[in-house]
This record gives sequence, C-alpha cells and structure tokens, in this order.
Amino acid sequence: MVSGRSWTAGRLCVFAVVFLFCFPCLVWAKSKSVVPGTSASGSAPLDVTANRIDYRQDQEVYEADGSVVILQGTMRLTADHVTIEALSGVVHASGHVHLTDPQADVTTERMDFNVNTEAGVITHGQLYVPQSNTLVGGRLLQRFSEYHYRVKEGAFTNCDAQDGEVPAWRFKFDDMDLNVGDTLALKGAWLCVADVPVVPFPTITYPLSNRRSGFLVPQVGFDSRFGVHLQDSFYWAINPSQDLTIAPSYYSKLGYGSDVEYRYVIDQKSRGQWYVSYLQQTALPNVTGVDQTSSDVKQARALIAGTHTQQFTETLLLRGNANFVTDPNYLQQLSNSGSQRALPSNESNLLLNQRLPYGNAYILGQYLQPLQSGGRDTFQRLPETGYTLPNVPLFNSPLLFGMEGDFVNFYREEGFSLNRVNVVPGISTDVIDLGHVVGLTPQAKFREVYYTRGAQSDASLHRETFWAGIDATSKLSRRFGLDGGGSLLHTIEPTVMYEYVPGTDQSKIAQIDQIDDLPKKNLLTYALRNRVLEHDGTNTFNWLDLTVAQSYHAGAVQTRARDFGPGVTPPLGSLTQPLQPATVAVQGRKFSDVWMRAVIGNTAPQFTQSQMAAQAFGRGAGNFGTQRPTINQYLTVDAFFDPYRGQLSQWNTDLRIQESTNWYLEVGQRFSRDGNRERRGDIWNPISFNEVYAPTPEIQFATAGGGFRTPWGWTIGAKGYYDLKTKRSPEYDIVALYQNPCKCWSLGLFYLQFPDRAQYNFMLNLTGIGWTENFGTQVMRSILSPLLWGERGLPWASPTGPYGRFQSGASTGGAPGR
Repeated sequence: MVSGRSWTAGRLCVFAVVFLFCFPCLVWAKSKSVVPGTSASGSAPLDVTANRIDYRQDQEVYEADGSVVILQGTMRLTADHVTIEALSGVVHASGHVHLTDPQADVTTERMDFNVNTEAGVITHGQLYVPQSNTLVGGRLLQRFSEYHYRVKEGAFTNCDAQDGEVPAWRFKFDDMDLNVGDTLALKGAWLCVADVPVVPFPTITYPLSNRRSGFLVPQVGFDSRFGVHLQDSFYWAINPSQDLTIAPSYYSKLGYGSDVEYRYVIDQKSRGQWYVSYLQQTALPNVTGVDQTSSDVKQARALIAGTHTQQFTETLLLRGNANFVTDPNYLQQLSNSGSQRALPSNESNLLLNQRLPYGNAYILGQYLQPLQSGGRDTFQRLPETGYTLPNVPLFNSPLLFGMEGDFVNFYREEGFSLNRVNVVPGISTDVIDLGHVVGLTPQAKFREVYYTRGAQSDASLHRETFWAGIDATSKLSRRFGLDGGGSLLHTIEPTVMYEYVPGTDQSKIAQIDQIDDLPKKNLLTYALRNRVLEHDGTNTFNWLDLTVAQSYHAGAVQTRARDFGPGVTPPLGSLTQPLQPATVAVQGRKFSDVWMRAVIGNTAPQFTQSQMAAQAFGRGAGNFGTQRPTINQYLTVDAFFDPYRGQLSQWNTDLRIQESTNWYLEVGQRFSRDGNRERRGDIWNPISFNEVYAPTPEIQFATAGGGFRTPWGWTIGAKGYYDLKTKRSPEYDIVALYQNPCKCWSLGLFYLQFPDRAQYNFMLNLTGIGWTENFGTQVMRSILSPLLWGERGLPWASPTGPYGRFQSGASTGGAPGR
C-alpha cells in the first residue's frame, strides 16, 4: 500500500460524484413523468426533449428517440435513444451518450442503471474531470453502491488526452476496484509513458484520502562522501489527530538508521511534533575535520527535535522547543544546512507566558547544548522568570510609568552558579509639542541589579545605575498629485537624542549577557529619515526610504574595546565561558562612523488570504512551505562611512529584480574594512553608536541566486556564496525542473556542492498521483518557488496548487541529507 501523504489519487473520487449527481436526478422518470413536472423529492424539474417520445402504457415504458436532451439544473444528458422502465426503475441510454455537469463529462455508447438500487453499468465509457484534467475510461464501468465501483480493462491519466491523443503517461489496468473515500486497487496494471508500458504493477493499492496508513514513495539519492542513499517510509494514521512516520535508511559509505516523526493535534489549542533521526555509523564520515585513521568508527549517533504548543486560556500560553544531538560534531559533519553546520549551540527552551490586565509575566527555562562553542561550564537559564509593564499613565497625569524585572538562576555543570535579580522602573511623558513643529520626549530608567556572588568572590554584589534621555523629533511632509489619481508623499523626519549613563565598576561582576555590561554613556545621536511613497489608491510603492545617523561623544571617548576573536583568552573564566571579556586598547574618537541605510522598493513578503488563515502543521522550524515567495523588486544598501579616513568602513547591498514568472535575480555582497567595528545600539537604545569592537580583518563576501524559464519546459535556477578573500565558495546549488506542456508530470534535477562533499539526485512527479521527495526538495523549492508558485504538477507540496499538501519547511536536522 502507498500512503496518501505522497499519493493523491483521490481525483478519481469524482467518478463517484458524477453518479451521485446524475442517478438520483433520473428518479423523476419513475416517480412522475419525463415531461416537465414537479418532483416529490423537491429536486429541480426534469425536462426531456426529443424528436419523438412514446409512452407504452401497458408496460409503463417511455421511449425517447432522436436527439434526446434531458436537462435538470446544471446537468445535461444527450443520447440517440433513451428508454425508461417506470415499474423496475431501469433506465437505458444508447448512442452517443454524453452527460455533462459542472464537475465532469461522461461519454459512452450505452448507459444502463437502476434508479431504485442506484446500481448501474456504463459500456465503453469515459469520465473526464476538467478541474483536475483527469480522464478515466474502460470497457465496463460498474457501480455496486453509492461508494463502490469497478472498472474493467481501462486506463486513467491526468494528462491532456482529448480527441484520441496519446497522453504523456497513463495507467492501464485489467481491473480497478474503487471504494470512495477509502482505497483504490489496481490489478494487472502498467505505467505507460507515451503509451509504451514501462513499469508493471501486478497489484497495487493506495488510499484516496491524505490520511491513510501505508508506505510512502521510496527515496534514492547519491552523496559523493556518504555514497548511495536508500530510504523507505511507512506512514501510520493513528487517528484523525495523530500520525507516525517511520523511515529506515541506508548509506553505503556511512551506515544505516531510521527517522521517526510523531505529530499530534490534541485540540485547537494544543499541538506538537517530534522528530528523531538515528544513525548506526559503520564508517567514518568522509568530511573535513574527521581523522580517517581514527578507531572510533562504529558508534550510534542521533538527533532529537520537537515542539509543543499549549494554549491553556486566551492569556496563558505554554510553548516548548527541544533540540539535542548525541555529539557536538553531528550537525557540522552530517547536516546539509549551512546555518546548522555553523551553529555555536543547540537551544532548547520551555516558556510559560501569562498576559495580565497590566503587563506580562513569564517563566523561561533555557538550555544550550554546546556545539562549536561553549562547554560544560556554559551558563544555563534554569529557570528565568520576569514581568514587564508597558507605559501607563501615573495617577491620570501626563507622566507615564513602566517597569521590567526578572530573576535568573544561572546554572552550569562545572564551575559556580549564581542568581541575578534585575529591576528596571522607568518614567517618561507624553510627547511635548513645541509649536506643533518639534516634539520632545524626556525619559529616565533606573536599574538595580543584585548578584548572589561575583566573578571571583562568593560575596553578594549589587549595582545601581540609571539612564536618562531626551529626544526631539519633527516631521515635515508634502503630497504631490500625479496623473491618473495617484500621489507622491514626501516625508522628512529629523531626530536628535541625548543619553546619559554614569560609569560603574564592572570588574567584579560575571558578565554573562548585556544586563551585566552597562558601559558609561554621554552621547548625542542625530538622525534624518527621508521617505518618498507613491499611492495609487490601493497599493503603495516605496521609491526611497533613506536613514542617516551618527553619534557624538559629549564626554570622554572609548579607550578599550572588547575582543571576541576566536581563541582569545579572557582575563577571567575560560574560552568556553568567559566571565570578563578580553579587551584591547583602541584610539577613541568623538564622532562615530556615519550609518546610512537606503531601501528602494517594497521588501515585505506577500501572503495569500488562505496562508494567513491556515495553521502550519509539519516537520521543521518555521513555515517556509506555506509562505508565498517574495516577488517584489528592491534594492537595499546598509553602510558605515568613516569621517576620519574619508572612506566606507562597511558596505552591504542586496538587489532583487523579477519579471513576472519568467525570471528573477538576487545579488548581495558584504564588505567590512579591516579595523574597528561599530556596535549598533545597546540595551538602552537600538539606534546609537556608543562603542566599537576590537579590530578585525577585512571581510568580502558575495551571494547570488536566481532562476529563469526556457521555451522548452525547463525552469533552471541556482544559488551560490563566494568568499572574495579566500577565493572559495562554501556552497552552491544548481537545480532544474522540466514540466511537460500540460503539467501532468515533471522531472527535477539538482546538484549541491559543499566544501567537503557533493550531492545530486532527481525528483519525479505524476500529477494527481504523487511525487518522490528527498533532501534536495527544499533547496529546489526555495530557488524555483518565486517562478512556479501555485502551479500544478510540482514535485513538492504546493499549498495554493490543486494538488498541494499543506506542510512546513525542511526538517531541523537529521541524518545526512536532511
């Protein structure tokens, strides 16, 4: 049996629908008359016209000859001759019989059925469903009951095959047994390509619904380092709200194992999914960083990932997320995801959040499993609890009061643990208008932090500090009319903000996060935002969104900068868990670099109405598979200009252009000159430049991607990354998809090149039947979806397409190729 998760042969259910629509309507021939009349069952009247209509009263038989047309609502039946036996309820139609309704067309030479038992026979008939382009034909089509049908010596296809054309593919069979809403079974079947038998199926059964237990389509692939990959999967629909997938796999140069996925929806407020990938390694991975002479060959390796969401009430939410691997090198050696291979740690967390009439309270447990950085002395938040109160009027006055606070128990397996209490009350005012031109907003926050111990001492510590700031903002705008009723809106928003934080002694504090690092601040930041928007009544286009900002040190300048370079030994703590960051001397400057950010075009992604209403339910982080790819055209530039050296210190750009669904191009680059890096924002203000980091080497990086359609049915795309300094590419992907003219089948090819291995494979789709799926599916979908979104016949789930299965993106890891 083949599971319905990969096979969507339910299109043949329309065969049953046609009978359900056409049989009951002809009961009128028995109960009343073939002439226009009123039905006892309340159905629409049945109109019969013909060249001649005879009624044999002794036998209670109606005979209609010559150009017979029977109409009832949207149903239309034509034939050369129709006989209706009123007593037995038997109806005979012969000669160019053609039945049409909004769902399907039926053509045959003879149709016999009994309106009492609802059983019937169609001789040498065909059923065509325009919506799915499905054609079913056979020598004999039998209907045994409302849900049970059988077809003898027939064929079916979803390809264009009208007027006797040979379809690109079709299944020919000796016998087909159909149970509507349950299963479809074929005996003596062949898969024919261009009407040439290619693959035999002596017997095959697959479900007509998307949630039926059975085997999925097997996966076959090849990896230059891991060898041939074989995987078969069994899908178990436990009940309507739970399912389990077990997928044994084999790698010829690595080992064998299995993936297990469990998904559940307890109710509308509770759902989750858990994924386990197990690998019994029999050979060392032939990848970078693995000593091929090591004796540690045979070992069990696994990944566990899962999420659970529980909405207890409208205001109380529980959300859990788990990510574990058996060894720190698992993702780096086996994952095909560049972001996963570079992860410094695996994060698992459990969050309980309670919305209150005034504010928000939460309890958080967070565990970081060290991968590329960290160790047994890494601090874990077990647990953290906090409360946040947004600004509320204080005694109905113009003053606004807000507060945030938290308690954290920092635990670690090796080394000391500590507790920290952080309380931050704040006060501000509503905007104070000065002549309706400038708005002033004074603010102040006071921070009290208590520690149960210090970085070197068991004695408790506490630190008090405050942040005071005032910002002045203005807004100038003008609207210009355009021909055709549109308009241009030009807005200029200058902002000036002053901030002050007194210096405090941080030398005795274990600096774990930004709450523990509060440098002095005597800073003036000024910014100018310039926007030009075009409105045409329903749509808005961003012609320009330009922001320029710079900070000025009103007090002393920075003399030392934190150094986060790899291998730098901190003054306190270890490489895996610094307690005090390493610093280097820097030459402070009064003026920071000038930050500039320009955006031309609309960068926000687009969504369909069904996407926004639907709930993602599938393996993996995020819901990429449910999101419509961005089809906007835009250019973004993010840069820092060094006013002292008169040159750019950082320069980042992203360009995207697309011409309908014909082609698109994405190009990006990242450049950072050697030297200090500006720190963007801090815990007090996200747009300020109070510090710089220690000097780092120059970075030059480029990315490019795109796709295009060809006149020959091929859609080709690629994506790559290139380090201009090392002259190396960490990854590039090339994909191609062929769709035949009627899109009843498609063939996908892909090639993935990593620094230490290459992978390539193919994907095949028979529209309305199913497709093969493997580790390159997500890559191909991400590259080609901007051009193919919503089309039929794709070798992956398409939520807006007629054969889409709603699912989320790629898995969070797993065995090689996942």
